[in-house]
Amino acid sequence: MVVIYTGSNEIDKILETEIKGSMVVSYSDFIIEDDKFKDQTVILAANAIETNFREYIFLLRSMNIRVILLLKNEKDENTKIALENGIYDLVFGNFYPSQIKEILDNPRTFSDISKIYRKCFNIQIKRKVKRDIKNKKNNRFYIKR
Repeated sequence: MVVIYTGSNEIDKILETEIKGSMVVSYSDFIIEDDKFKDQTVILAANAIETNFREYIFLLRSMNIRVILLLKNEKDENTKIALENGIYDLVFGNFYPSQIKEILDNPRTFSDISKIYRKCFNIQIKRKVKRDIKNKKNNRFYIKR
């Protein structure tokens, strides 16, 4: 089952129509009040959460709920919170229902969001100098530096 809560009735209804086996909830706490949503998927707009976002996301993830999170942009402060909680299915700005369906079918991996992660956490990675291997002779390798 896919649970939908974006805070916009219009968007909720469009997504519910487009995504088979989905249901819209009328308030966000309904998802965490009942164990029936444990191990399910939730499509959630970050700006629709009225309580402490960090705590709410932690509770969802504690229930092993997969979260597809709708955010304004990469610089949204909630992006960092999502990444801290292992949420990689992030959608920024305006979107089409087909994009959500694509993510449902093909969950994003860490490599898909690694650039965003590096920006959010200001991670600097030094690249190693590539070495050329030349002149293979008598099973010896000579490395040009």
